Amino acid sequence: MTRLLRRTRREPRWPWNFWGALTLAVVMVVAFVLTERVVRDPLVPLSVLRRRTIAWGNIAGIIAFATETSVVFLLTLYLQNVRGFSPLQAGLVFAVVGAGTVVGGLVAPRIIARIGATRAIVMGLVVQAAATLPLAFLDLLSGWLVVVLIGTFVGGVANLVAIVGFMVTATTGIRDQDQGLATGLATMSQQIGITVGTPVMSAIVAASAVLSAGVGAALVVNAAICVGAAVVVGVALRTRHSPRR
Repeated sequence: MTRLLRRTRREPRWPWNFWGALTLAVVMVVAFVLTERVVRDPLVPLSVLRRRTIAWGNIAGIIAFATETSVVFLLTLYLQNVRGFSPLQAGLVFAVVGAGTVVGGLVAPRIIARIGATRAIVMGLVVQAAATLPLAFLDLLSGWLVVVLIGTFVGGVANLVAIVGFMVTATTGIRDQDQGLATGLATMSQQIGITVGTPVMSAIVAASAVLSAGVGAALVVNAAICVGAAVVVGVALRTRHSPRR
C-alpha cells in the first residue's frame, strides 16, 4: 500500500484523472436527468427527487457512509505503515468502531423520537466530526492509541445516529406505491458513499510527500465535510417538521 501511494505521488497526472472522472460523473448525472424527463415510465420520477426530505436525506446518507468508512481506511494506513501494527492488531483496534455502531443503533431511535430525524442527522454529523478531528494529530499526542479508541468509538455511535436519521428522513411521508423506490434510493446512497469516500481520501493522502501528514490532512478534510454537510442539511430541511418515528 505504501508503494502504491508513493507511485501515485510521483505521477503528476493524477489531478487530471480526478477532474476527468468528475466531469464524466457530471455528464452521466445530466444525461440521467434528461432521460428521466422524456421517457414514459421513468426509473426514478423526478417528482420524487424534488422532495426535499428524499433529496437532502440521501445526500446526508452519502456523506455519512463516505466519511466514516474512509476514516477506517485512513487509520488502517496510519496504524500499519506509520505505527507498525500488524493487520490483526489494526483489526482489533477497529473492534471499537463495531461496538460504537451497535450502541448508535440502540440509541438512535430514542434520539430521533426526542429531537426529530433532521436534528439527529445534524447532531450525528457534528459529533462525528468532533470525534474525527483529534485523529488528525496523532503524531503530536503521547496517548495516541487511547485517542484512536475513544475517537473511533464515539464516531461510530454518532455515525449510526446520522445514518438512522437519514433513513427515516428519506423514507417518511412517501406514498405507499413509492416506498420501494425511496428504500432503493436510500440503499443506493449507502453504496455510493462507501464507494466514493475511500478514493477521495486516498487522493488527499497521495498528494502529500509524507504518509502521516497526508493521513492527517485527509482526516481534517473528512471532519470538515461532516460539519459542512450538517449545516447544509440542517438549513435545507429547517422549514419542515422533522419526521419522527
